[in-house]
Amino acid sequence: MGGVKRVLADVLTAAARWNIEQPLLTYLVPAELEASLRPGQLVAVPYGERLVEGIIWNLYGDHEALQLGEDVILRPVHSLLDPEPALLLHQRALAQWMAEYYVTPLAHVALLMLAPGLMQRSQFVLRLTEAYYRGEDENTQESTQGVSLRLRALLGFLHEDGELDVERLKKMVGKKRAQEILKEIQQSDLVERIPQLQAPKARARVKRVVRLLIQGEALEEWREERLSRFQQPIVEPVYASVGPPSALAAMRKSASQFNPWAMPPDSATLTLQKEDKETVLARRQLTAVDLLLQSPPNAVPWTPGGLCKATGLTNAQLQRLVKEQIITIETSEQRRDPLQGRTLPASTPLQLTPDQQQALSAILEASQRGNQGEVPQPILLHGVTGSGKTEVYLQALAAMIKQGKRGIVLVPEIALTTQAVQRVAGRFPGRVAIIHSELSVGERYDEWRRIRAGEIDVVIGSRSALFAPVADLGLIIIDEEHEPAYKQSEFKPTYHARDAALRLGEMLHIPVVLGSATPAIESYYRAEQNEYQLVELRGRIGAVLPPVEVIDLRGELHAGNTSIISRRLQEELERVLNLKQQAILFLNRRGAASCVLCRDCGFVAACEQCDIPLTYHATERVLLCHYCGNQRKVIHFCPICKSSCVRYFGLGTEKVQETIQRLFPDARLLRWDRDTARNRHAHEQLLDRFANREADILIGTQMIAKGLDLPGVTLVGVVSADIALNLPDYSAAERTFTLLTQVAGRAGRGAEAGRVILQTFNPQHFCVETASRHDYHEFYAAEIDARRRYSYPPFRHFVKFTYSHTSRHRCQNEALLLCERLTEWIERLQLVNTDIVGPAPALMERLRGKYRWQMIVRGPDLHRLLRVVDAPGWEIDIDPISVL
Repeated sequence: MGGVKRVLADVLTAAARWNIEQPLLTYLVPAELEASLRPGQLVAVPYGERLVEGIIWNLYGDHEALQLGEDVILRPVHSLLDPEPALLLHQRALAQWMAEYYVTPLAHVALLMLAPGLMQRSQFVLRLTEAYYRGEDENTQESTQGVSLRLRALLGFLHEDGELDVERLKKMVGKKRAQEILKEIQQSDLVERIPQLQAPKARARVKRVVRLLIQGEALEEWREERLSRFQQPIVEPVYASVGPPSALAAMRKSASQFNPWAMPPDSATLTLQKEDKETVLARRQLTAVDLLLQSPPNAVPWTPGGLCKATGLTNAQLQRLVKEQIITIETSEQRRDPLQGRTLPASTPLQLTPDQQQALSAILEASQRGNQGEVPQPILLHGVTGSGKTEVYLQALAAMIKQGKRGIVLVPEIALTTQAVQRVAGRFPGRVAIIHSELSVGERYDEWRRIRAGEIDVVIGSRSALFAPVADLGLIIIDEEHEPAYKQSEFKPTYHARDAALRLGEMLHIPVVLGSATPAIESYYRAEQNEYQLVELRGRIGAVLPPVEVIDLRGELHAGNTSIISRRLQEELERVLNLKQQAILFLNRRGAASCVLCRDCGFVAACEQCDIPLTYHATERVLLCHYCGNQRKVIHFCPICKSSCVRYFGLGTEKVQETIQRLFPDARLLRWDRDTARNRHAHEQLLDRFANREADILIGTQMIAKGLDLPGVTLVGVVSADIALNLPDYSAAERTFTLLTQVAGRAGRGAEAGRVILQTFNPQHFCVETASRHDYHEFYAAEIDARRRYSYPPFRHFVKFTYSHTSRHRCQNEALLLCERLTEWIERLQLVNTDIVGPAPALMERLRGKYRWQMIVRGPDLHRLLRVVDAPGWEIDIDPISVL
């Protein structure tokens, strides 16, 4: 091989994801592919006996491969699967950073950045060999002598169908028999086992349509030729015995009103002579051409199947017209549009206030610094609810688009996507793509392809939208940046979209805007340390923040009011209903009762898989576990003592709905929680109904607390501010304050002034006091002081280790062993200010049938520890937002 220059490719495959240290495999690029291959493309490569899909990560000459000698034999890349790169340069760089920071296989991260269903799975197919066909041509039986009966059956099947997938064979005859057949195949030269890739689940939707090719004189000549095949004038094309004489005339008069399905084909053709059949065929062909000719330009095109049903032609007879070049059958791609059927009113830029103009200028100046090669500081846009942050986003995006760049807008919840899309798509019609998990595989694939092709200017969606293949990216906006929904905790990588966006902005030298009325404690602290640029919008536009009235529920009980709705809240609800205004009632708990208890023996109905009390749902009349989904029938007698003193305690959104309906029977109610909004369409319908004033009172969980702009709402009632207030979690106070402030911000955003009623048993708690004054700065000062005192984030990093197993003792033993190893490595690496909390059972010790033990490692930098500790079977959450 001396003197011959080779081109090599480093390929990332999911098959080699087990190798975290060296995730890339090196392959030889065949000469015929050298001019076609580029980094980021999808290719097929051999891996062992299989053929697997991979992503080209790097291309280089063999003189650059320092560790490869000329005697090293490399396997070649098999084929190129897509000429367009699936991952851009900045996506690959971000994936490498995430894999290192979150200690996750690079392949896991790269898959996040591809459209779901795009990757092709490996498979083996069975085909007949040349030896089989050679023996068949020679008409001998030698090739099949000694072959078992089941292999003969397989040969017959392959002779008819051509090939058979090994997995299908296992389903047909069972795994054991399939293995026996495969062993016999290895000893035979009649069947070969070929590796290949399955077709991807995600693919473009293609529709076949029929078009008329000939026009004018050529069409008239063809018609005359067909007319000459029969002597009688055509009164009806096909349906002489069953259709009305005026059918063809009516069809030609108004093709759009003609219903071709109402006229069945002529069954008499089954007994016609050859000459009669040709006459009927000619009539049907003329009818098909007439239908195509008379179709209005804006009508839905005819499909081959539809035209055959309308005229009585068979598919083979339709193909005769194609061969005669009378018609053509074309394929056209049909885009699956997530916004199909939605009306998006156009919007124009609004006049900015001085504070808004200052915020916009800060973003544009940061972009300018990025264009000059500097790394701009992230911008923390702290604006009270209703201060006009969205308009700043839209005008900043417009400025980027004017410069030939594009933007990404992240929103935390699918419930917020609807309203955000209306605003963004209304400002940039036809140039917006949507990415979130509730889209179908086909919709996400089509949106991903539009983004990759450069057909859009703005991508909007949940955290996964950050990984869209946006070229010329100029701006990243994270709305409601404080939201926990930006953190992925259940699956690897356990990334936070905010941190990944900040890293991407640093790589591309582009501004990242973090917007919130209640910034995360970590974000505001970094702004104080001048790591972020702080820009504040201190007042509402055209309105004032609603006053908050705190109701002490202890006083309500002393006054004899045992209802979950205080007397003051009842008065305000009655006033709002009389004025034909709208109200929101917030409670961050679903169901009708959170505990089912026997008052005689103390039995509590709990989930058998999770050891957590079941919640009673009155609508479905079931007891439901909110963690694993396990259901149980409603109980009326205690299963332990057989007593009938079973009572339902606690409250949820269903209980609130029942109470409000009883207090105000004429009020129109809507409930918005996970039970009533199971998909994105339900979210859209609920929001549209309430925005269109089809309901007076909206009752919901945290879905209604964030970012929604509902001008008709003048009253917000917080049914209970105490839920989650005293959880044993370092972020419990922050989450409570954020929820209370955000839900209070839904009131008074229109022409009418708003009011907030906040019910609590802890009116003196600093979260409740500061939220009632909309005073983020005072809350932040108290919270950051507490975190500094106890070395909570942002002063130290946390890593949460969780071990799950069906055996409680196994969990405990594994936790103690890992704790010993971690302690040894902390001492060996001399990690200062680093310690371990635990191990201990998790707060919810048993979930989905498995016990869980946890420990928290705390320290200023824990990556040195994570690189050396091997913890198989453990879930490792880096920078967890909760320690529960």
